[in-house]
Amino acid sequence: MRRIKMHIVYCIIGRSCSGKSAICKGAAEELKLKVLQSYTTRSKRNGETEEESDHIFIKAEEVDALRQDMVAYTERCGYCSFTTRQQLMESDICIINPSGYYELKLKTKDMDIMLVPIYITVPYRTAIKRAKKRGGFESWKENYDKENNEFGSFEKSNIIEYRILNDNDLEEAVGKLVRIINKVRGENA
Repeated sequence: MRRIKMHIVYCIIGRSCSGKSAICKGAAEELKLKVLQSYTTRSKRNGETEEESDHIFIKAEEVDALRQDMVAYTERCGYCSFTTRQQLMESDICIINPSGYYELKLKTKDMDIMLVPIYITVPYRTAIKRAKKRGGFESWKENYDKENNEFGSFEKSNIIEYRILNDNDLEEAVGKLVRIINKVRGENA
């Protein structure tokens, strides 16, 4: 009997300013993988372009047209972000928050897909420095405070399969993600 090969999606979970995007971009370039660009209704940050962002920027009134295909949806700080089934099946890496991951896990349970949760952690002081450098510190702080409850329970859960500490050495963090992906690929070859 022939084994059905499941599509593997590496779900990168981490707080704001943990370095998720930079780590994913580095690993994706090295391994020739595709990072999912989720939809969002949030405003672009200063200097942010859609080509370099984790998101496809849409207006709030455009959300309903995509609702049927959604597999993960999150609201925070007055905007929403979401992922569609098609996007998920065409991507290898998905940056997502804990509530989005839980929803994704539920909505994909009958699909030929394997989700691999990888948690990126960062020291609080490092996150503050990154937020100030990136700009929009006040909105980062508001978001970080709202993340506390969600991430507090997630960090205590047994869902996390892999953890990466991103404490300032981006190359090292990218290398850790590459090793995790290669390990999972080897186990599921």
